[in-house]
Amino acid sequence: MKKDKGRRQTSSFILHPFSSGFTLIEIIIVLFIIGIASGLVGIWISRGSGNLEIRKFTKDISAVLRYARTRAVSEKKIYSFVIDREEQKYRLYGEDSDNEKAELVMDKDIPENLQMMLQDRDEESSNIEFFPRGNSTGGVIEILKETGTGYLIRINKLTGKVDVEKEE
Repeated sequence: MKKDKGRRQTSSFILHPFSSGFTLIEIIIVLFIIGIASGLVGIWISRGSGNLEIRKFTKDISAVLRYARTRAVSEKKIYSFVIDREEQKYRLYGEDSDNEKAELVMDKDIPENLQMMLQDRDEESSNIEFFPRGNSTGGVIEILKETGTGYLIRINKLTGKVDVEKEE
């Protein structure tokens, strides 16, 4: 078999002079579709941000309540979680069981578009206490958006356990 040294191998793919890229109309259509898709994603994300804020705030509150219970048991102190609806704040106080002096542990704001209240309590006694044995005064904290949807945080009276559930 002889090899022909003078022949070059050619590719089966041959470029035609008129098929060298996309037309301007094709590029404009693709950019238009990308613009619409990104606009829809922006709307979808902005709708979810309100839910994200209330979920994050509810997780923060439940973490503070769990922290208060843990510290009450480990330090043999009474911890009191107080909701101040007038100032739109929540606070955590720690006090010795013998001493009546309360020490401020935490003082944080409640977001303006959210409401937080204890169910079945009057305005003056909006606090939950955690005791050195792990028990608490118990209660249900309701966190609501302006639309009325929200979460419930249940604190068990006997065990001090904190549970979060979505309010229907």
